[in-house]
Amino acid sequence: MSVEIRKLDKGALGERTIVFEYDSDGHYAVALRACADGWDISLRRTYFKEKFRKSEIEKLVSPVKGDSEIHAAFIDGEEAGLVQIEHQRWNNSVRVWDIGVWKPFQRRGVGKALMDVAKNRARELGARRIVLETQTSNLKAIDFYRFCGFEPVGLDATHYTNDDLEKGEVRLELAWRVE
Repeated sequence: MSVEIRKLDKGALGERTIVFEYDSDGHYAVALRACADGWDISLRRTYFKEKFRKSEIEKLVSPVKGDSEIHAAFIDGEEAGLVQIEHQRWNNSVRVWDIGVWKPFQRRGVGKALMDVAKNRARELGARRIVLETQTSNLKAIDFYRFCGFEPVGLDATHYTNDDLEKGEVRLELAWRVE
């Protein structure tokens, strides 16, 4: 089985939407504590009492995602997943806006092949890093990003709602440094 990667023509995608969904038994609990000389911040893997499920539909092409590129993975001619990246010149970073592997193709190397495309493009563009966002509740994604060499570089405890900490769904920024 080989994974073929093709760059897609954004103009041909029209109003195409994609569904990103995951379930999780746990999350990285974020603790923010004030102390005499600043703050202590920790992320600890913990488990929910009930499984967490998230499903979102979004337009693939959006002005928010700037001048991004979309690369799709194919196995035996069938689309298996995609990665959407944008070179953000203002900070010389490549942002991964979306990366997804469709369910029938998961755990077959598609995600790694897509991330390799992002890493190769970052090198070609002379970027200093790749940065992406996930939620502290998306344990499978975090495990994958860690496997790919990404490390935490920031979080936003009120990005989605004012109750993100209590819900266990905090925005987590991860980065991979181009070397």
